[in-house]
Amino acid sequence: MADYPASGAFFTNDRKQSPTQPDYTGNLSVEHDVVHDLMRQIEEGVEHPKIDLAGWKKVSKNGRAFMSLRGAVLRDRREQSTSMASQAPMGRPTADVKSAVPNDEIPF
Repeated sequence: MADYPASGAFFTNDRKQSPTQPDYTGNLSVEHDVVHDLMRQIEEGVEHPKIDLAGWKKVSKNGRAFMSLRGAVLRDRREQSTSMASQAPMGRPTADVKSAVPNDEIPF
């Protein structure tokens, strides 16, 4: 299964016994970058963190209809992250270079 990205499935709830029970049930596993973005959203004060979802109608090998799901970082956040990364200075030293170089004029 490592060849496939994290994903999930939504199946018709064939155990439904009342109108208030869900029509579909399933699960969704997500990549670490999605989890990290959800955590960042919480740290930023987002009250209801979100991810993008995509779904495809499929039929299982035994003929049962289901929806294949995939979750990803929200498109707006991906684009914002990409644009911020392209604006960040790369390869610049964070400390004063002169203070990091030993002074050869000190006699020992």
